[in-house]
Amino acid sequence: MFKEIIPFLMMALTAVPVDGYTLEATYEGMDEGFLKTFEKFTKTITFHVKQDQARHNITIELKSSDQHVFTVEPDVISLYVLPSDTVSFNATIIGLSVGVEILTIKIISSESNEFEEVVKVLRTPTILNFIFTYFLLIWLLISYVSMGTKLDLKVIWGHLRRPVGVSIGMLCQFIVMPLLAFCLANAILSDNRQSAVGLLVEGSCPGGWFSNIFTLLLDCDFILSLTMTFCSTIAALAFMPLNLFIYAERFVDGDEALKTPFKEMIQQFALMVAPALVGIFIRYKLSKVKNVCLCLLKPFAYVLIFVSTGLGVPSNLYVFQGSWQIWLVCFLYPLVGGLLGFGISKITRREREQAITIALETGIQNSVLATTVIRFAYPQPEADLVSRMPLLITITTLIEGCTLVLGYLVYVKFFQNKYKAVNEDDTAKVNEETGAPPPPENKDVDLSDINASSATEA
Repeated sequence: MFKEIIPFLMMALTAVPVDGYTLEATYEGMDEGFLKTFEKFTKTITFHVKQDQARHNITIELKSSDQHVFTVEPDVISLYVLPSDTVSFNATIIGLSVGVEILTIKIISSESNEFEEVVKVLRTPTILNFIFTYFLLIWLLISYVSMGTKLDLKVIWGHLRRPVGVSIGMLCQFIVMPLLAFCLANAILSDNRQSAVGLLVEGSCPGGWFSNIFTLLLDCDFILSLTMTFCSTIAALAFMPLNLFIYAERFVDGDEALKTPFKEMIQQFALMVAPALVGIFIRYKLSKVKNVCLCLLKPFAYVLIFVSTGLGVPSNLYVFQGSWQIWLVCFLYPLVGGLLGFGISKITRREREQAITIALETGIQNSVLATTVIRFAYPQPEADLVSRMPLLITITTLIEGCTLVLGYLVYVKFFQNKYKAVNEDDTAKVNEETGAPPPPENKDVDLSDINASSATEA
């Protein structure tokens, strides 16, 4: 680190006179026009005040725009400067939590002048955070390979020949969800631009791996879920940049660090398609490997959830420092999105299993992909602030999804058989009164046949 004399006023390379004196600052960590420090670290600024004319009593007030992010000590300095004399004093910035805030410098002499400087507080680098970031990348690659091994192209073609369910899902994912994200961001997060951009990145993402898992656990249309995830991943190459271009610019507001890195995002999405193609190759050319992947699907899901939680929570504790507005949005977004997907599906006369599948695919977007893209595309600390939303939405989605699965298991355990028995008794009475023959007995059917037939009928 090196020291350079730079005045605070607009970060010009020469000192700027104000009311008969000149203010300069000497400090470390200057980076592209802002002052940078880390959590729990301090940064010392040395001010030099040079008097050009008559003697002056000068008071300098230093104020943080958010004392939860950083504080400055001392916050008031009184100086007496003789003509042609230079007086120096130190101030210390103390980083407390990740954020981008403003240091206001108010200079009071015969008149008052006020200036602002950007202060960015970054997370202290740790090996745990490094491991978690690349673990997410490995998770994505493995999950897309696993998805590819489960894609039966004939069954998918059956869905695409009559693509009502897939079309509804795409409509919900790339029209309804970005609009919902924009409405929530505009209504609740308008004062928090980083979180608003994070929500819009999440809202522009395709369906995620969690939607496939919850579809499987809820005994819904797993093949439709896979088809929608695969199609939405391909479509996201165009729709994600388009939606961010439409909705995100309002919250960027000229901040270069928050501008959407379209090129980097498209490159990362293109790289995510490759593992899915590898999975398809394994399915059709390496059948033994495919069988191993399918057998390990559920155990792998539980391991990933526990490991990601074990790594992610300790390395990302800052995300829990969000305001109640952020938590409210993170709970509402997947819930409202799922309800909208279910409602649209029922309006278009989809069967219950398909409607639930579309609801899951709509409400559960690929938060892991959003987090990974943000971490590798945005600078710090904006990357951490923007990725807070996808990380919290992952947590709230897991809470809501696990609650739904638990409710379904309770229903199957205690109510489904009773409901079936009542229906069978009613059917037997009707048959007895009308003289109709009893329905044929159910026989065991291969699960793949059910999936294939449901796919072609969709």
